[in-house]
Amino acid sequence: MLLTVVLLAVGLRVGSYETDYALISRALLHYNPQDPAQLVLVELRLPRLLLALLAGGGLAFSGYLMQAMVNNPMADPYLLGTASGGALGAILTFAFLPNLVVAGIYLPPVAALIGALGTTLVVVVLGTRRGQLIPSQMLLAGIAIGSLMTALGGLLTFLASSQEKLRTITFWAMGGFEKASWAVLPYPALALVLGLLVMMAVQKDLNILLLGEERAQALGVEVARTRWILLLISSLLTGCVVALCGPVGFVGLMVPHITRWALGVTNRANMLLCALIGGNFLLLCDLLARLLYPPAGLPVGLVTALFGVPFFVYLLRKQS
Repeated sequence: MLLTVVLLAVGLRVGSYETDYALISRALLHYNPQDPAQLVLVELRLPRLLLALLAGGGLAFSGYLMQAMVNNPMADPYLLGTASGGALGAILTFAFLPNLVVAGIYLPPVAALIGALGTTLVVVVLGTRRGQLIPSQMLLAGIAIGSLMTALGGLLTFLASSQEKLRTITFWAMGGFEKASWAVLPYPALALVLGLLVMMAVQKDLNILLLGEERAQALGVEVARTRWILLLISSLLTGCVVALCGPVGFVGLMVPHITRWALGVTNRANMLLCALIGGNFLLLCDLLARLLYPPAGLPVGLVTALFGVPFFVYLLRKQS
Protein backbone atom coordinates (compact mmCIF):
# COMPACT_ATOMS: atom_id res chain seq x y z
CA MET A 1 0.00 0.00 0.00
CA LEU A 2 2.88 2.37 0.75
CA LEU A 3 4.22 1.82 -2.76
CA THR A 4 0.78 2.63 -4.16
CA VAL A 5 0.65 5.94 -2.27
CA VAL A 6 4.17 6.84 -3.44
CA LEU A 7 3.38 6.05 -7.09
CA LEU A 8 0.14 8.06 -6.92
CA ALA A 9 1.94 11.03 -5.38
CA VAL A 10 4.74 10.99 -7.96
CA GLY A 11 2.24 10.43 -10.77
CA LEU A 12 0.27 13.53 -9.74
CA ARG A 13 3.42 15.62 -10.12
CA VAL A 14 4.50 14.37 -13.55
CA GLY A 15 2.98 16.03 -16.58
CA SER A 16 3.01 19.04 -18.88
CA TYR A 17 1.53 21.26 -16.14
CA GLU A 18 4.07 21.98 -13.40
CA THR A 19 2.92 21.14 -9.86
CA ASP A 20 4.38 20.50 -6.42
CA TYR A 21 3.26 18.53 -3.37
CA ALA A 22 1.87 21.63 -1.63
CA LEU A 23 -0.42 22.26 -4.60
CA ILE A 24 -1.43 18.57 -4.67
CA SER A 25 -2.33 18.73 -0.97
CA ARG A 26 -4.45 21.86 -1.49
CA ALA A 27 -6.21 20.33 -4.49
CA LEU A 28 -7.11 17.15 -2.62
CA LEU A 29 -8.13 18.79 0.66
CA HIS A 30 -9.64 22.08 -0.54
CA TYR A 31 -10.43 21.66 -4.23
CA ASN A 32 -10.95 24.89 -6.14
CA PRO A 33 -12.12 24.23 -9.72
CA GLN A 34 -11.39 27.84 -10.63
CA ASP A 35 -7.67 27.16 -10.22
CA PRO A 36 -6.38 25.66 -13.54
CA ALA A 37 -3.61 23.70 -11.80
CA GLN A 38 -6.02 22.11 -9.33
CA LEU A 39 -8.47 21.40 -12.17
CA VAL A 40 -5.75 19.49 -14.06
CA LEU A 41 -4.85 17.49 -10.95
CA VAL A 42 -8.37 16.51 -9.90
CA GLU A 43 -10.13 16.14 -13.25
CA LEU A 44 -7.31 14.76 -15.43
CA ARG A 45 -4.36 13.29 -13.56
CA LEU A 46 -6.09 11.69 -10.59
CA PRO A 47 -8.73 9.81 -12.67
CA ARG A 48 -5.95 8.65 -15.01
CA LEU A 49 -3.91 7.24 -12.13
CA LEU A 50 -6.93 5.57 -10.53
CA LEU A 51 -7.88 4.01 -13.87
CA ALA A 52 -4.32 2.67 -14.21
CA LEU A 53 -4.54 1.22 -10.70
CA LEU A 54 -7.91 -0.45 -11.37
CA ALA A 55 -6.94 -1.66 -14.85
CA GLY A 56 -3.73 -3.23 -13.59
CA GLY A 57 -5.57 -4.91 -10.75
CA GLY A 58 -8.29 -6.20 -13.07
CA LEU A 59 -5.91 -7.59 -15.71
CA ALA A 60 -3.63 -9.22 -13.13
CA PHE A 61 -6.56 -10.82 -11.31
CA SER A 62 -8.06 -12.00 -14.60
CA GLY A 63 -4.75 -13.62 -15.54
CA TYR A 64 -4.59 -15.30 -12.13
CA LEU A 65 -8.06 -16.79 -12.63
CA MET A 66 -7.33 -17.96 -16.17
CA GLN A 67 -4.11 -19.69 -15.15
CA ALA A 68 -6.08 -21.49 -12.45
CA MET A 69 -8.94 -22.32 -14.83
CA VAL A 70 -6.72 -24.19 -17.31
CA ASN A 71 -3.98 -25.05 -14.78
CA ASN A 72 -1.38 -23.61 -17.14
CA PRO A 73 1.14 -20.87 -16.24
CA MET A 74 1.18 -19.53 -19.81
CA ALA A 75 -2.51 -18.56 -19.84
CA ASP A 76 -3.61 -14.93 -19.75
CA PRO A 77 -6.48 -12.83 -21.20
CA TYR A 78 -4.53 -12.17 -24.41
CA LEU A 79 -3.25 -15.67 -25.16
CA LEU A 80 -6.75 -17.09 -24.62
CA GLY A 81 -8.35 -14.51 -26.94
CA THR A 82 -10.52 -12.92 -24.23
CA ALA A 83 -8.96 -9.48 -24.64
CA SER A 84 -9.21 -9.63 -28.43
CA GLY A 85 -12.91 -10.46 -28.19
CA GLY A 86 -13.42 -7.61 -25.76
CA ALA A 87 -11.53 -5.27 -28.07
CA LEU A 88 -13.75 -6.26 -30.99
CA GLY A 89 -16.86 -5.44 -28.96
CA ALA A 90 -15.46 -2.05 -27.98
CA ILE A 91 -14.41 -1.25 -31.55
CA LEU A 92 -17.96 -1.94 -32.73
CA THR A 93 -19.27 0.78 -30.42
CA PHE A 94 -16.50 3.27 -31.26
CA ALA A 95 -16.89 2.79 -35.01
CA PHE A 96 -20.64 2.57 -35.52
CA LEU A 97 -22.59 4.02 -32.60
CA PRO A 98 -23.34 7.76 -32.74
CA ASN A 99 -23.73 7.93 -28.95
CA LEU A 100 -21.59 5.91 -26.53
CA VAL A 101 -23.83 6.68 -23.55
CA VAL A 102 -27.44 5.44 -23.52
CA ALA A 103 -29.71 5.80 -20.47
CA GLY A 104 -26.68 6.79 -18.42
CA ILE A 105 -24.78 3.59 -19.34
CA TYR A 106 -21.40 3.81 -21.07
CA LEU A 107 -21.76 1.17 -23.81
CA PRO A 108 -18.14 0.16 -24.68
CA PRO A 109 -17.64 -1.89 -21.45
CA VAL A 110 -20.97 -3.67 -22.04
CA ALA A 111 -20.06 -4.54 -25.65
CA ALA A 112 -16.55 -5.53 -24.58
CA LEU A 113 -17.94 -7.86 -21.91
CA ILE A 114 -20.16 -9.58 -24.48
CA GLY A 115 -17.25 -9.91 -26.91
CA ALA A 116 -14.86 -11.19 -24.25
CA LEU A 117 -17.32 -13.75 -22.89
CA GLY A 118 -18.39 -14.98 -26.34
CA THR A 119 -14.80 -15.39 -27.53
CA THR A 120 -13.76 -17.22 -24.37
CA LEU A 121 -16.72 -19.59 -24.70
CA VAL A 122 -15.67 -20.47 -28.25
CA VAL A 123 -12.10 -21.09 -27.09
CA VAL A 124 -13.31 -23.31 -24.23
CA VAL A 125 -15.45 -25.37 -26.63
CA LEU A 126 -12.54 -25.78 -29.05
CA GLY A 127 -10.22 -26.68 -26.18
CA THR A 128 -12.49 -29.41 -24.83
CA ARG A 129 -12.27 -33.00 -25.96
CA ARG A 130 -14.64 -35.71 -24.69
CA GLY A 131 -15.71 -33.51 -21.82
CA GLN A 132 -12.12 -32.83 -20.71
CA LEU A 133 -10.49 -29.40 -21.01
CA ILE A 134 -7.10 -29.79 -22.71
CA PRO A 135 -4.96 -26.77 -21.64
CA SER A 136 -2.51 -26.94 -24.55
CA GLN A 137 -5.36 -27.27 -27.06
CA MET A 138 -7.18 -24.37 -25.41
CA LEU A 139 -4.10 -22.13 -25.66
CA LEU A 140 -3.72 -22.90 -29.36
CA ALA A 141 -7.43 -22.24 -29.91
CA GLY A 142 -7.09 -18.96 -27.99
CA ILE A 143 -4.22 -17.81 -30.18
CA ALA A 144 -6.14 -18.69 -33.37
CA ILE A 145 -9.49 -17.16 -32.31
CA GLY A 146 -7.71 -14.13 -30.83
CA SER A 147 -5.98 -13.55 -34.16
CA LEU A 148 -9.35 -13.75 -35.92
CA MET A 149 -10.89 -11.22 -33.50
CA THR A 150 -7.92 -8.91 -34.04
CA ALA A 151 -8.33 -9.17 -37.81
CA LEU A 152 -12.06 -8.41 -37.57
CA GLY A 153 -11.25 -5.44 -35.36
CA GLY A 154 -8.82 -4.19 -37.99
CA LEU A 155 -11.50 -4.55 -40.66
CA LEU A 156 -14.01 -2.56 -38.58
CA THR A 157 -11.37 0.11 -37.99
CA PHE A 158 -10.80 0.32 -41.74
CA LEU A 159 -14.55 0.71 -42.30
CA ALA A 160 -14.92 3.46 -39.66
CA SER A 161 -17.19 6.17 -41.03
CA SER A 162 -15.08 9.21 -40.18
CA GLN A 163 -11.50 10.31 -39.63
CA GLU A 164 -12.32 11.22 -36.03
CA LYS A 165 -13.54 7.71 -35.25
CA LEU A 166 -10.54 6.20 -37.01
CA ARG A 167 -8.20 8.35 -34.92
CA THR A 168 -10.04 7.42 -31.72
CA ILE A 169 -9.76 3.68 -32.42
CA THR A 170 -6.11 3.93 -33.51
CA PHE A 171 -4.96 5.66 -30.33
CA TRP A 172 -7.16 3.43 -28.17
CA ALA A 173 -5.63 0.31 -29.78
CA MET A 174 -2.15 1.33 -28.59
CA GLY A 175 -3.25 1.06 -24.96
CA GLY A 176 -3.50 3.98 -22.58
CA PHE A 177 -5.57 5.88 -20.05
CA GLU A 178 -6.67 8.89 -22.08
CA LYS A 179 -10.35 7.98 -21.63
CA ALA A 180 -10.03 8.29 -17.85
CA SER A 181 -12.71 10.34 -16.12
CA TRP A 182 -14.71 10.14 -12.91
CA ALA A 183 -17.70 8.97 -14.97
CA VAL A 184 -16.04 5.76 -16.25
CA LEU A 185 -14.13 4.73 -13.09
CA PRO A 186 -17.11 2.88 -11.53
CA TYR A 187 -17.07 0.26 -14.31
CA PRO A 188 -13.62 -1.29 -13.62
CA ALA A 189 -13.98 -0.62 -9.89
CA LEU A 190 -17.26 -2.54 -9.58
CA ALA A 191 -15.94 -5.37 -11.78
CA LEU A 192 -12.81 -5.75 -9.63
CA VAL A 193 -14.65 -5.60 -6.29
CA LEU A 194 -17.33 -8.04 -7.48
CA GLY A 195 -14.70 -10.41 -8.83
CA LEU A 196 -12.70 -10.41 -5.61
CA LEU A 197 -15.77 -10.96 -3.44
CA VAL A 198 -17.06 -13.86 -5.55
CA MET A 199 -13.69 -15.58 -5.79
CA MET A 200 -13.01 -15.24 -2.07
CA ALA A 201 -16.22 -17.19 -1.52
CA VAL A 202 -14.95 -20.08 -3.68
CA GLN A 203 -11.22 -19.77 -2.99
CA LYS A 204 -11.01 -23.25 -1.49
CA ASP A 205 -12.37 -24.80 -4.69
CA LEU A 206 -10.00 -22.66 -6.74
CA ASN A 207 -6.95 -23.91 -4.82
CA ILE A 208 -8.07 -27.53 -5.15
CA LEU A 209 -8.58 -27.04 -8.89
CA LEU A 210 -4.86 -26.29 -9.17
CA LEU A 211 -4.21 -29.95 -8.28
CA GLY A 212 -5.76 -31.02 -11.57
CA GLU A 213 -9.26 -31.74 -12.80
CA GLU A 214 -9.44 -35.42 -11.82
CA ARG A 215 -8.10 -34.89 -8.29
CA ALA A 216 -10.39 -31.89 -7.80
CA GLN A 217 -13.43 -33.98 -8.77
CA ALA A 218 -12.30 -36.75 -6.41
CA LEU A 219 -12.15 -34.18 -3.59
CA GLY A 220 -15.73 -33.07 -4.22
CA VAL A 221 -15.19 -29.91 -6.27
CA GLU A 222 -17.78 -29.16 -8.95
CA VAL A 223 -15.18 -28.48 -11.62
CA ALA A 224 -17.59 -27.35 -14.34
CA ARG A 225 -19.38 -24.88 -12.04
CA THR A 226 -16.08 -23.47 -10.73
CA ARG A 227 -14.73 -23.01 -14.26
CA TRP A 228 -17.91 -21.22 -15.33
CA ILE A 229 -17.48 -18.80 -12.43
CA LEU A 230 -13.84 -18.23 -13.39
CA LEU A 231 -14.86 -17.71 -16.99
CA LEU A 232 -17.53 -15.13 -16.17
CA ILE A 233 -15.39 -13.15 -13.73
CA SER A 234 -12.30 -13.08 -15.95
CA SER A 235 -14.39 -11.99 -18.95
CA LEU A 236 -16.04 -9.24 -16.91
CA LEU A 237 -12.69 -7.91 -15.69
CA THR A 238 -11.01 -8.08 -19.08
CA GLY A 239 -13.96 -6.56 -20.95
CA CYS A 240 -14.20 -3.52 -18.65
CA VAL A 241 -10.45 -2.84 -18.81
CA VAL A 242 -10.07 -3.33 -22.56
CA ALA A 243 -13.05 -1.09 -23.35
CA LEU A 244 -11.53 1.82 -21.43
CA CYS A 245 -7.77 1.29 -21.84
CA GLY A 246 -7.35 -0.68 -25.05
CA PRO A 247 -5.15 -3.77 -25.31
CA VAL A 248 -2.58 -3.43 -22.51
CA GLY A 249 -0.78 -6.74 -22.69
CA PHE A 250 1.30 -9.03 -20.45
CA VAL A 251 -0.01 -7.79 -17.10
CA GLY A 252 -2.18 -10.89 -16.65
CA LEU A 253 0.73 -13.11 -17.61
CA MET A 254 3.46 -11.68 -15.39
CA VAL A 255 1.82 -10.57 -12.15
CA PRO A 256 0.27 -13.94 -11.11
CA HIS A 257 3.75 -15.51 -11.31
CA ILE A 258 5.20 -12.75 -9.14
CA THR A 259 2.38 -13.27 -6.63
CA ARG A 260 2.97 -17.02 -6.40
CA TRP A 261 6.71 -16.48 -6.02
CA ALA A 262 6.03 -14.12 -3.12
CA LEU A 263 3.31 -16.03 -1.25
CA GLY A 264 3.20 -19.54 -2.67
CA VAL A 265 0.43 -21.17 -4.70
CA THR A 266 -2.47 -21.42 -2.23
CA ASN A 267 -2.05 -18.46 0.14
CA ARG A 268 -5.39 -16.84 1.06
CA ALA A 269 -3.99 -13.39 0.31
CA ASN A 270 -2.93 -14.30 -3.24
CA MET A 271 -5.87 -12.70 -5.03
CA LEU A 272 -5.68 -9.40 -3.14
CA LEU A 273 -1.91 -9.19 -3.54
CA CYS A 274 -2.19 -10.05 -7.23
CA ALA A 275 -4.63 -7.17 -7.81
CA LEU A 276 -2.46 -4.79 -5.79
CA ILE A 277 0.78 -5.72 -7.59
CA GLY A 278 -0.99 -5.43 -10.96
CA GLY A 279 -2.27 -1.96 -10.10
CA ASN A 280 1.17 -0.81 -8.94
CA PHE A 281 2.77 -2.26 -12.06
CA LEU A 282 0.51 -0.26 -14.39
CA LEU A 283 0.98 2.87 -12.28
CA LEU A 284 4.74 2.42 -12.73
CA CYS A 285 4.36 1.80 -16.48
CA ASP A 286 2.21 4.92 -16.87
CA LEU A 287 4.82 6.96 -14.99
CA LEU A 288 7.61 5.60 -17.20
CA ALA A 289 5.55 6.29 -20.33
CA ARG A 290 5.20 9.96 -19.39
CA LEU A 291 8.83 10.31 -18.33
CA LEU A 292 10.25 8.65 -21.47
CA TYR A 293 8.27 10.83 -23.90
CA PRO A 294 7.10 14.05 -22.25
CA PRO A 295 4.66 15.70 -22.20
CA ALA A 296 2.18 13.44 -24.04
CA GLY A 297 3.74 10.13 -22.98
CA LEU A 298 4.14 6.85 -24.82
CA PRO A 299 1.21 4.44 -25.20
CA VAL A 300 1.24 2.33 -22.03
CA GLY A 301 0.83 -0.86 -24.06
CA LEU A 302 4.30 -0.30 -25.52
CA VAL A 303 5.85 0.01 -22.05
CA THR A 304 4.19 -3.16 -20.73
CA ALA A 305 5.46 -5.01 -23.80
CA LEU A 306 9.04 -3.98 -22.95
CA PHE A 307 8.65 -5.85 -19.67
CA GLY A 308 6.35 -8.60 -20.90
CA VAL A 309 8.17 -9.95 -23.95
CA PRO A 310 11.38 -10.88 -22.05
CA PHE A 311 9.26 -12.41 -19.28
CA PHE A 312 7.29 -14.44 -21.83
CA VAL A 313 10.52 -15.73 -23.41
CA TYR A 314 11.78 -16.66 -19.94
CA LEU A 315 8.58 -18.64 -19.25
CA LEU A 316 8.86 -20.42 -22.59
CA ARG A 317 12.40 -21.53 -21.84
CA LYS A 318 11.48 -22.50 -18.28
CA GLN A 319 8.46 -24.56 -19.43
CA SER A 320 10.44 -26.09 -22.33
